[in-house]
Parts: sequence; C-alpha cells; structure tokens
Amino acid sequence: MPNGTYHHEWCYLSGRVNILECSLLSMNFFEKLLSSNNLNDVLTNLNNTPLKAYFTDSKHLYEFETLLDDYYHDKLYEIRSLSPHSAICDFFLIRNDILNLKKFITSKTLGINKNTFLKGTMSKDTWNNEWHGKATSLPKVFKESISFFKTAVNNLKKESLPFIIDLICDGAYLRYIENFSNKINVEIIQRYLMIYQCVKGLKVIRRVMVLKLDMKLLEQYFLEGFDKEHVFYRLMKNTAWISEKTLREAFIGAYCNTPLLDQYFIQVLSLNLFPNISFQYEVVTDNYLLDIMQPVKFIPFGTERVFGYLCGLTVEVFNLKLVLGGKVHRIESNFLRERLRKTYA
Repeated sequence: MPNGTYHHEWCYLSGRVNILECSLLSMNFFEKLLSSNNLNDVLTNLNNTPLKAYFTDSKHLYEFETLLDDYYHDKLYEIRSLSPHSAICDFFLIRNDILNLKKFITSKTLGINKNTFLKGTMSKDTWNNEWHGKATSLPKVFKESISFFKTAVNNLKKESLPFIIDLICDGAYLRYIENFSNKINVEIIQRYLMIYQCVKGLKVIRRVMVLKLDMKLLEQYFLEGFDKEHVFYRLMKNTAWISEKTLREAFIGAYCNTPLLDQYFIQVLSLNLFPNISFQYEVVTDNYLLDIMQPVKFIPFGTERVFGYLCGLTVEVFNLKLVLGGKVHRIESNFLRERLRKTYA
C-alpha cells in the first residue's frame, strides 16, 4: 500500500466492516457450541448466525473444513473487491499460498498426484509455470524458495523432504511478511506484522529444538535470505535463549527503540516457549496478536479498521474449525475449550 493513502478512500468499506463486525461470533456463542449435546444442536446454534447459508443440513457438518473455507474466502473476496488497495486482504490470502506451495513442492518431489489446491491469490498454473521456469506473478521471495529447493533436493534424504520443505517455505513466508510490512504505512499494522513475524519464526525454531533436530538445518534452510543481524540469527547464536534475559538481549539489537521490546511481550514469550503443554505458546501468542488490534475498533474508518476485522474473522474461522471438528469427532469439550482463541467480538 503506497504512502499517502487517504482515510476517506476507506470510508465505504469501513462502513461495511462496521456492519460485518456486528455478526462476528462471541465467546458466549462458542460456549453454546461446546455445550451442544449432538450435531443437531450444533446445527441449531449455527442457524442463528451468518453460517446458516453454508450449513443447511447436519450432514454438512462433516464437510466443515471446506464450507468454512468458502465462508472465509467469500468474506475476504468481498472486502478485497471493495478495497482501494488489495494488499490488506492479500496478507490473509498469502497464508493459503504458503500451504499451496508446500503441497505443490511435495507433490512434485515425491511424485504424488495432487490436483486439489487451497484457495488463495495464485492458481495451480502459477506454481506449475514457476516450477518450469516460466515468468509468472509469483512474489520474488517464493520464486527464490522454489529455486532454492530445486538446487538442494538432490542432497536430501527422501524422509527429510517434508521437514525441509516446511523450513524453506516458512522462511520465505516470514521474509515476505517483512517486505509486506514496508508497504503498509500504518503504525499499528506494522507493529502487528513485526510481532507476527517474530512469534511465527520462534514457533519454527521451537519445533526444531523440541524435536531435538540438527540446529544446522535451521541455518541452512530456514534462515537463508534473512539479514545476519535479524533476531532469528541472534537467538540461534545463544543456546540458552529460553530465559527472559536472553530473549531481551536478542531483541535489543534487532528491535531497539520499538514497541516490540514491550515488557509484557517478552514475558509472554519467555513463559510459554517451552512448556510441556505444546499448544499453549500458540494460544497465548495468537491472543496477544489479537489484543494488539482491539483498539482499532474505535477508529471510525481507515485501513486499521479493515485489517482489525480481518484479523478477527481469521480467528473466528479457526475457532469454528476447532469446535466443529471436535464435535464431529466427539472430542471432549474441555480439550477444545483450552485451545480456543479470544474472539474479536
């Protein structure tokens, strides 16, 4: 999004978002879903929401992932069609492009015939064209990740390919977020993106450490392309980075005089990076990210208002997939409840 974007360009869309925010689901609604005794009760609760059009029969609950993806993307594409600039929506769509990229590379290298792709900003033809070296609209960082993998694949064992694919694609995605942030001249969104990149990158590093994998893989495949002074490099140099002190020291060099050095944020990371309960880090950091955007609900119109709504919608769809999937597979309610994220409503 270019600098100098005037707020009045977002007036109409902000009005539409104001209406859509009113239909976001609250924690009380999710408590009702969790308390449902059977799938018919779940369907009854959904009938009082915008999801009624997607779940018209209890059998549709068994297709919850596809239908919720349709619901999510219908909203995203509506906002995108009304936006003066598409960059805000593309941030949310690009997550699906990363999933597509992982699936595409896996299918190409392992010989799996995978013709179904998730929705996103790019088609399967886009990935195929880039794989064969043809010019496409694929962002540069993703083109580089495909090229990087193609040059590295001959030196990898087949069983390690899925993990290496994840590292390369996650690294490309987080570098893209860094570049994307520079296009958004809105302070609160830039802060959100900076922290988003940080917590998602720490999640990748955390996974490698918990699984006790070779840390050299991180530097070889995940950190490729990051500046040598990036916080991820600083953390990798310190084998005792779990503590609050070492986290703070790593951030000082990378994010000096920025809101990322907020005391509470450092404590959130240090207390939740390596608990025995593996999901806790993701719950706490996702809640922290949503809390960042809560104040924008008091901004009458502008990019921030739209971005905040899309953050809330993304969390809502995650919660819906969690609860509906749990109900379909008869998972205990407390197991689901402790994994729910805060709602934006």
